[in-house]
Amino acid sequence: MAKTVGDLKLDDEHSTIGLDDTLQEGAKRLITVQNGILVVLDDDQQVKGVLGTKQFLKAFADGKDSKNELCKDHMEMDFLLVHISEKLDAVLEKIKNRQPQAVVAVDDDDTFVGYFSPNDYQEAQNLVSNLKNLKL
Repeated sequence: MAKTVGDLKLDDEHSTIGLDDTLQEGAKRLITVQNGILVVLDDDQQVKGVLGTKQFLKAFADGKDSKNELCKDHMEMDFLLVHISEKLDAVLEKIKNRQPQAVVAVDDDDTFVGYFSPNDYQEAQNLVSNLKNLKL
């Protein structure tokens, strides 16, 4: 009974934003997500990048105008797409080997479903470990 990415709660710890939204709008959304990130989506709900506190701080430290600068110009593009049907043990191995800045979950059409947060990573490790201990 292998668990999959879809078995995790992936709809918390993130918010979404569009490519042409401003950093000001992004900052407003990020403030509402404790310890989370913004997932940057195109019009087809495809993941194009992520923005976290570090990207915002860098932009502001560089004197960027939050009302005019676009999220797409400051997003982090080192993310890993995982499908909700993928088994957790395989995903954990991918994350360990690749060590991306963020992991996002998509459906079979690569449409964004959720953010695989560090808390989700810990939950996945626990589930996989428990299943191995139970020899499942």
